[in-house]
Amino acid sequence: MMTIEEVNKWVSTAKKGEKTVYYKGHYAEDAFNNFEMRKFSKNLLDFEKKTSSFILYQNKIKAGDKLKQPVYEYIIKKN
Repeated sequence: MMTIEEVNKWVSTAKKGEKTVYYKGHYAEDAFNNFEMRKFSKNLLDFEKKTSSFILYQNKIKAGDKLKQPVYEYIIKKN
C-alpha cells in the first residue's frame, strides 16, 4: 500500500491520464481491523476533495467465493 506522502508525490509529478495502483487486495475487509488503513482512506479522500486532481477507482482482478475474498486493484488516475 502506498502512503499518503507517496500518493501526494505521485500526484504532483504524474501527467494527465497516468495511473498507479495504490493497493491490491480487498480493501474493505483488509481495513476492517486496521486503523492505519482507515486513516489512509480518510486522508486520501480528503486529499482528493481538496485537489480534484485525480480520480479513484477499482478493478476486479480475481473473483472470490465462499472461501476467499475477491482481489481488486485500487487505482489513482491523474486528471
